[in-house]
Amino acid sequence: MMTNKNIKTEKASRRFSLRWQLALGMALGFFAIFIIFALLVTERLQKYYGRLPDELYHWLELIVIAGSVTIFVFAIVLARYILRPVKSIQTTIKALEDDPMTDIRASEIGANDELSDLVRVLNRMIDRLQSLISAQQQFVSDVSHELRTPVTIVKGHMDLLNRWGKDEPEVLDDSIKSSLAEMQRMETLINEMLNLTRAEQIPIENVKEISEVGGLVHRVFDNFKMIYPDFVFTLDDDLTREARVRARQDHVEQILIILADNAVKYSLDRKEIHFALSQTANQVEIGIQDFGEGLSTDDAEHVFDRFYRVDKARSRAKGGNGLGLSIAQRLVEGYGGEINLETALGSGSVFTIRLPLYKEVIDDEELSS
Repeated sequence: MMTNKNIKTEKASRRFSLRWQLALGMALGFFAIFIIFALLVTERLQKYYGRLPDELYHWLELIVIAGSVTIFVFAIVLARYILRPVKSIQTTIKALEDDPMTDIRASEIGANDELSDLVRVLNRMIDRLQSLISAQQQFVSDVSHELRTPVTIVKGHMDLLNRWGKDEPEVLDDSIKSSLAEMQRMETLINEMLNLTRAEQIPIENVKEISEVGGLVHRVFDNFKMIYPDFVFTLDDDLTREARVRARQDHVEQILIILADNAVKYSLDRKEIHFALSQTANQVEIGIQDFGEGLSTDDAEHVFDRFYRVDKARSRAKGGNGLGLSIAQRLVEGYGGEINLETALGSGSVFTIRLPLYKEVIDDEELSS
């Protein structure tokens, strides 16, 4: 029995390819034009010289045939050269069909034409598609890994209640509280993972919103002063003008909240948080410093990894899932910036964010006015 693959191959071998269509079309066109030209020339010669020798007619026939064959061969070569991107695109799409995560890409021949534009668009589309597939796979893997423990805990309490907890008020109360706590942790975890997945998919070139960083830093600073009255918050604002960045306002605010909340969580003895704000010619810099536990060199290298916890038991007790800093890093890098950490064990940590400043394009008319 013939498989679908064999049927597709047979159909492909029988088809009249575009290259042959172009070559045959050019050859037939040349043949028709040359025949018309030969008839016109012959008619003119007969008008002035009478009947022409048969040998001349034979030469004209040979010239027409040879010219047609030459044009046909030339057309095949030319069509093959022109349609190179199409062949590359076809190969790439077939590879993508067999393996969505293939490394094969359509070759760019360097020509500045419509087919080259199509090749570049296809390659960008494949990169984008594969990043979405990777994010989906990572999300599913992380969810299944992180939700296994709370689901097991809730199931254990439900089994306990089903067996004898319904008649024991203390067991009933304890199981309900534990189950609700695990459900709350699962809800928080899922929301954070959705935020992380969205952060990994920011197409910065499509973001049109412009945010003023100084005002956002002051807002987060004031909010944390109000929420944590037992902490001392200070702010050094060295901005001399508005610092605007091409980024969504809620994303910038989310980054600041993640870092500030992290600083508060791990400040045990010296409850002091320092904010700093400055800018260079091309970047705005935001620093958030705590004077808490600090990190070892090994922990500092992995602090932005998803689900990484410096002290798993202590982080879980403080409500941490190890996703906050990963979200902050993905958001910052998604907007073309960078985030750095300076820390020492027992001396606190400083997170520094650098985002590119938005520079508005001014046209000639505005400059002249």
